[in-house]
Amino acid sequence: MVKESISFSSIKQLSETIKNRDLSSVDLVEVCLKRINKFNPSLNSFITVLNEQAYEDAERIEKEIRQGIDRGPLQGIPFSIKDIIFAEGVRCTAGSKIMSNYIPKIDATIVARMRKAGAILVGTNNLNEFASGITGINPHYGSSKNPWNIHRISGGSSGGSAVAVATGMVPVSLGTDTGGSIRVPSSLCGVVGLKPTYGTVSKYGVMHLAPSLDHVGCITRSAWDAAIVLHIIAGHDPLDLIKENQNMPRYRKDFAEIKDKKLSVGLPRQYFFDYLQPEVKDIINNFIDTIGLADSILEINVEKTDKIYESWRTIRFAEATEIHLKWLKTKAEDYSKDVRKMLLEGTQIAAIEYIRALRLRNEIKNEFLRLLKKVDIIVVPTTILAAPRFDDFQVSKIDGKLIEIREALLRNTIVFNSTGLPAITIPVGLTKHGMPVGVQIVGSLFEEEKLLSVAYKYECIKNSFYKYVPPLN
Repeated sequence: MVKESISFSSIKQLSETIKNRDLSSVDLVEVCLKRINKFNPSLNSFITVLNEQAYEDAERIEKEIRQGIDRGPLQGIPFSIKDIIFAEGVRCTAGSKIMSNYIPKIDATIVARMRKAGAILVGTNNLNEFASGITGINPHYGSSKNPWNIHRISGGSSGGSAVAVATGMVPVSLGTDTGGSIRVPSSLCGVVGLKPTYGTVSKYGVMHLAPSLDHVGCITRSAWDAAIVLHIIAGHDPLDLIKENQNMPRYRKDFAEIKDKKLSVGLPRQYFFDYLQPEVKDIINNFIDTIGLADSILEINVEKTDKIYESWRTIRFAEATEIHLKWLKTKAEDYSKDVRKMLLEGTQIAAIEYIRALRLRNEIKNEFLRLLKKVDIIVVPTTILAAPRFDDFQVSKIDGKLIEIREALLRNTIVFNSTGLPAITIPVGLTKHGMPVGVQIVGSLFEEEKLLSVAYKYECIKNSFYKYVPPLN
């Protein structure tokens, strides 16, 4: 494989090429670092780049491969992490001024597992300050920019991670998702973003935003790649306080077995399909019409959708403020204006409001679990609009009303943080301005293999893996 052709290859392709000795892990790291050096100045995807360490690790992995040591499909594969995930000896800023010089003394469990599998850490990705935002805009380290159009936002808070994968700087980045922070930027940048079931992936060594809503997942270029990464990072961790499921499925095995099966699809058009931009609506409807993956498509009605945003917001703001309370009292001026405002709003949330929000969350979760007994998966647009411009603060709805960008981007994703259900976004089209549109596939608890199989089958049918390469110069 020629070096210039590998930047947008899948992990599966790269792994096979490395195993066949047609490509060395050192060469692959060199390609990634060169792309970071070329595109990061304009796209602002990385905060820290580990040039020397990445080469040293690649040489060590290459030596193991020559000795016949096989660590699996991630051996020799470069990866990056959202700069809120700890890696021993690597600066972790959380996109903030407060943590600008923090050096972790441990690897997060997910980083340790990736390294054990032979993956090579090349750097940390830009994000909203303390992961507190959905735009990718950061006043301290600069904003990550959408590689399809640098005048448009990348989405966030894992914006730098999505940009890195979309541009071929790395094949995979690990991120976090509290309201849509993996899925939104993945959708806006035209890549695959997986948020697993709550508790599937350890959060040890990952800085919290709102603990009962925080999920850890991955951003990749294909569903197969997401399945492999999830296979490595998922599973019980004695260091993690969340122990939702100690017996994780073997995703590669289940993925292979289920990908040719037909599954029933539920479409909750009310709420999730309201207020779509016309082009987004057309692209999503075309996906539904041509999906070819289901025995049946059933229109379903979700109750209590009017409670989704307020219940999520109450929990998100209250929990984040509790985590930041000490700094809010001692270093308030070191927060950006927007983050400080959100944290102060959290101090105004009464205990009774928080308890009521928890009760509503449980009711909404039970409603989705009820519906997921009738269908295998639920399909909704990931976002109701394509990536807006940096100077857009409102977007016109179909009925002429206006909605803030933040609420518009979060509208279809937050409920799956509240309920803890697994969700994956995949790219399914481009607008007339060449901006990606994503669809979100959701399943019942710990049924990631269904989401992955549907996403993978769609990629194969549409050959979509090769269609979403941004027009970089």
